[in-house]
Amino acid sequence: MIYLAQLQHRSGYPDALIGMLAVMVLFYCLGLFFRRLQVGPTTPDPWDDQTTAAMENDDAVPLCHHCLTPHSAAADFCPECGAAVGEYTNLLPYPYLFSVGHALRIGAFGNFKRSPLTVAGFLALGFIEYSVFAPFYWFRLLRNIFYKPQSGSISDQPPTETAPDAR
Repeated sequence: MIYLAQLQHRSGYPDALIGMLAVMVLFYCLGLFFRRLQVGPTTPDPWDDQTTAAMENDDAVPLCHHCLTPHSAAADFCPECGAAVGEYTNLLPYPYLFSVGHALRIGAFGNFKRSPLTVAGFLALGFIEYSVFAPFYWFRLLRNIFYKPQSGSISDQPPTETAPDAR
């Protein structure tokens, strides 16, 4: 407040006064935001008590978050899709490399939600992880984003079974 009083006496610095007021308003808004986070409303559980009890049961089988395949509780990676499913997989130095590799592989070859934020995240992660080789990854990523299979291609048609010749 002393600084604000000194700024009011010096009328030659209107930019400093506006800046000081903007900072004060910003801090006030941040204070309101954090207070709202502390006393915010609690959201109800999306499922009933029976489902909650079944998930907390020791016999509950964990599922992969990517492909919903059941896996062992001790597994670090999903046996079907390779996604990191272990509790501490992303914290361990060696398995972390495979986890990051899986995430980058989804960007280059997989199917993901193509929003500007997701694409920017893949571009940034590719630069951070690959540095010199990032342009090669970016090429695969952008090719995956903009590539649309032509209609009538072999991959679009469902496989057909042929009946054996009855001779």
